Order: sequence, then structure tokens, then C-alpha cells
Amino acid sequence: MKKIVILKFALLFSWLMVGNASASTEPLTLDEVQSSAQQAFPSLLAAKQRQRVAEGEYMTAEGAFDTVLKVQNRWSAAGLYQNRNNDVSIEQPTSLGGTTFFGGWRRGTGDYPVYDGKNLTATDGEARLGVNIPLWRNREIDQRRASLKQAELGQIIAGHEYDQILLEIRRLAAHRYWDWVLAGQRLQIAERLLHIAEQRDAGIRKRVTAGDIPEFEALDNRRAIIERRERRVMAQRMLEQSAIQLSLYWRDAEDQPRMPTAEQLPSGFPGREPAVTLDYPKALQIAQAQRPELRRLEMQSRQTETNLELQQNQRAPEIDLSVMGAKDIGNGKGSLNRNELYVGLNFNMPLQRRVASGRAQVAGANLQRLNLERVLQKDRIAAEVKDILSALFAARKRWTLTLLQQSAAQKLESGERTRFELGDSTLLFVNLREIANGDAALQASEAASNLFKGYADYQAALGMTE
Repeated sequence: MKKIVILKFALLFSWLMVGNASASTEPLTLDEVQSSAQQAFPSLLAAKQRQRVAEGEYMTAEGAFDTVLKVQNRWSAAGLYQNRNNDVSIEQPTSLGGTTFFGGWRRGTGDYPVYDGKNLTATDGEARLGVNIPLWRNREIDQRRASLKQAELGQIIAGHEYDQILLEIRRLAAHRYWDWVLAGQRLQIAERLLHIAEQRDAGIRKRVTAGDIPEFEALDNRRAIIERRERRVMAQRMLEQSAIQLSLYWRDAEDQPRMPTAEQLPSGFPGREPAVTLDYPKALQIAQAQRPELRRLEMQSRQTETNLELQQNQRAPEIDLSVMGAKDIGNGKGSLNRNELYVGLNFNMPLQRRVASGRAQVAGANLQRLNLERVLQKDRIAAEVKDILSALFAARKRWTLTLLQQSAAQKLESGERTRFELGDSTLLFVNLREIANGDAALQASEAASNLFKGYADYQAALGMTE
């Protein structure tokens, strides 16, 4: 009955590991997982959409410089004077000191009262051309140019946000991958210990029958078999759990999570440890130059500086110089064939200027906040780099020690088994040596996992996306 239950569990576990997709038997590599996550992880896809949003915002800001066409038509439907007016104009804002060029054509026909006679034009209408030049407010910067500059910086910010998410996804994918490899090693160790106990069970019973060893030795071995089966169940569950977590990052062609199978587990951890040759000052210099958080905060500060510059400019008086020339075209009576030149000086300023002053205060405070956040982020990065280098040093040292411990445990297990076969030891001591060897192997795997996960943290801390 117990064998049937174990067989059903193994079949269920295999089904969960295989999933709905046909799995490859080739070992799954970390590069495959990270590449898959980079192509299909939802938060990265969302960050790409944020980049598209920034592109749309930039296009919107460019639209402030679109050429504007205006058409007006008016005719009298009833009244003492019967007339008709047609007006077509074009305006072209520019970034040249906020200058706006405009031109147009109008035609007025019919009867007009004396005070409204200017609306009457020659037979082919009147053409006009002019320019409006800011002399103070809006000269150095205006809302159009500020919005365009901020939208351009917004595109760069969106790129840095994507890079920041990418670093974290690659780091987490590496952690989940090495957790999965460690779970595979744990299951392999559990199965090895179970296989050893099951393999010697028949030999022990024969020796008990022959009177070579007491009955309780056989009972102790059966206890060990049950205990090791329980360990295998736990190891299988941990492998299943780690495979589920890894499937979030390893995705199929439809961007759906894909469960790796036990057959895709690598044979073990790489024998060569990752190379980390940088000292703390050099690593910190690279991290501060490459980390997208600092670049993003820098671009956000530049956005806020642009807004502050705009609001300070808006506190100045609005003084605009306008120049327009007009010429009638075609035939007309007397004064209708006229050439005109207009020069205007316009002034506009709220006396309290509270709107611009308030917005300038907000922009200044936000700029100070961003500067303080950059200082804090630099301190965090410095502490993070220092801590990761320390963790890598400890992980490398621990891995070396666990390998030495594993080698010693293997020799002790082999020697104790030989002594038991010669009758100089008991099964209790053999079990203890086997468990100690298994624990040593597991500790070596855990140390290797921590080392390679630490290297993933190191890459993320330095802003390395490759």
C-alpha cells in the first residue's frame, strides 16, 4: 500500500513538472531563463509601455509647435447692411525666442457702415504677414519649450526605469534559478541516501538470519529507510516549489509560465566560481556611474529645474512686440488699394504674481527633495556594494570550507561502512556517517548557491545588464 501511494505521488509530481508543454531534456541554463524573462516578464513589458507613453508625451509636446490653420466665414443674414467676410490665417509658433509667425488672407464684400469700413477689401482680398516677438516673459523659455524639454527628459527617465526593472528581474531570475538547482541537488542527495539504505536491507536481513548481527540492526535499517523516504518527499516538494517559482521567469512562446522538469536540471553547480576582481572603490565608482536609479533622479532633477526656470520666467512682465504688414490685392475704390504696416507693443502682468510665485516655490522645493533623494540613494548604493563584496568574500570562503568538509565526510562514510562489513561497527554509526556526509554535501550545495546568488546581486549592484 505504501509503495502504491509513493508511486502515485511520483506520477503526480512528474505531471506537475512536465506541465502542458513538451519539455526539453537539455539542461536549462541561467542565460536561457534570464533571456526569457527579459522578453516576456510582465513588469518589463509594462515598462516598455511606459516608454511608449513617454514617446507619446514627447509627440504631444512637439504638437505645441504645429502649424495652425484658421478659417472664418461670416455673412449677414438680415439687417440694413448686406456683406460677406472670408478669413483664412496661418500661425507658426517657433522655438526661436518664443517668436510666432503668422499670415493670412481675408476678403470683405458688400455694404458696411462707415465705422466698419475697414472690413471691406479689394476684389481679390487682402494679404497679411506678421510676427510676434516676446521681449521679456516667454523669451528665454515658455510653456511650449519647457514641455518639449521635459518630455524629452521623460523619454530618458522611462529608459532608466526600464533598466532598473531589468536589473531586478535578472537578479531575481538568477536567485530562483540557483534555488531550483539547489533543490535538485537536495533531491539527489536524499535519493542517494535512500538508495543506500534500501540496497543493503536484504544483506542485513541475511546477516540477521545467519546470526551475524542482532535483529535490532535490521529494524534500525528499516527505520532509516522510512526516515529517508520522508526526506525524499520533502526534497521533492522543495524541487516542485522552486520549479513553480522559476516558471514565473522562464516563459514559453505565448509568454506563459513554463515549468522546468527534473530532467532539465544541470548536473550540479559550476565548478568554477564567478570572477570578482574589483575592489570597493572601483566597484563603487562603476555602480554610481551605471545604476539607473541615480540617472533617473538626475533626469527628474533636470525636469524640475526646467519647470523652475519656466515659473521664474513667468513672474516677469509679458511685453511682446508685434509687426504686421497688409496689402490689398485686385481692384478697389480709392483707399481700398492700400499698403499697411502695423507695429504694436503689448504689456500684460498680474500685479500680485501669485500663480507663478507659488509654482516656482513648488518647483524649488521639489528640486531640493530630489537632490536629497540622490544623496540618500548614493549612500544606499555605497552600503549595498560594500555589503555585497563582503557577502561574496564570505560565500567564497564558506564554499571552500564546505568542499573540504564534504571530502572528509565522504571518507568517513566509506571507512565506517567498511568497518561495519567487517563487524567492527554498528549500523547506528553507519547511518550517522551517511547522514553527516549527506548534510555536508547539502551544505556545499547551499554554499555554492549562496555564492552564485551573491554574484547576481553583485551584477545588479553595479548596474550590469549583461
